[in-house]
Amino acid sequence: MRLLLASSLIVLSFTTACGEGEMKDKPTAEVVTPEPTPPVEEPKAEVTGTAYQADLAASKIEWVGAKITKEHPGTFGKFEGSALINEGKVVGADFSVETATLTSDDPKLTEHLQSPDFFDVAQFPKATFTSRNIVEKATPEGATHEVTGDLELHGVKKTITFPATIAVAADKATTKAEFKINRKDFGIVYPGKPDDLIKDDVLIKLDLSFPLAAAPATPADATPATPGNTPAGAPGADKPKLVAPAKVAPQTTKDVTISDEPVKKSDAPPAKATQGGARR
Repeated sequence: MRLLLASSLIVLSFTTACGEGEMKDKPTAEVVTPEPTPPVEEPKAEVTGTAYQADLAASKIEWVGAKITKEHPGTFGKFEGSALINEGKVVGADFSVETATLTSDDPKLTEHLQSPDFFDVAQFPKATFTSRNIVEKATPEGATHEVTGDLELHGVKKTITFPATIAVAADKATTKAEFKINRKDFGIVYPGKPDDLIKDDVLIKLDLSFPLAAAPATPADATPATPGNTPAGAPGADKPKLVAPAKVAPQTTKDVTISDEPVKKSDAPPAKATQGGARR
């Protein structure tokens, strides 16, 4: 009996170690239940800057999922994003991913991940992230900033916080981050086979580049002026007016909220997530 128990413990230790791999020692997202949102919110200061589009050829969004016995890396083939820059600092960021472009190291697994068991790409074709707050905060692992924002995945929106390495050079801005989220927090609960269970944590890897030499993203509410807007003969009549800088919604950590409401038709340092609506 003792021999059988010892053998079982050895097997369990071995299979657990096999599933560690790249996900080992990476931060995990934390779920936080916020206070109920007050009926009337106080006015907040706007965050302004110039928005620059991500260079998709130089950027990538990757993920790593794991079973007890093996890890599976993958990517999202199509996405878009932008960074808001003010006085040489990244003050805002957002990106949108087309979930149907998810790929993995196994064609059959890719097909399964796109099914209703996991991402359900037919019902939830996009996953999005919009920052609320970006602050400078160094970590022993080398991160330079802490990013807080709303991640909407599989019809569930949560506010998460994760460490990132952000740099602004003369020609480009870059953002790199690696952190884990719990897939079950976003309603992805497929367990896997009884003898090869799927781990709850999924590693997210961001490597984004935003060229500053290229033309900035044009704000939706800004219309470039034309020379005709200035009376003929007036100073500067032949020069276009400057386009107003892009604006984003206020970013604070005070109202971090998470909404678990489903989206209508349309799986590193810990990321703190919050759930909106009623407390759990």
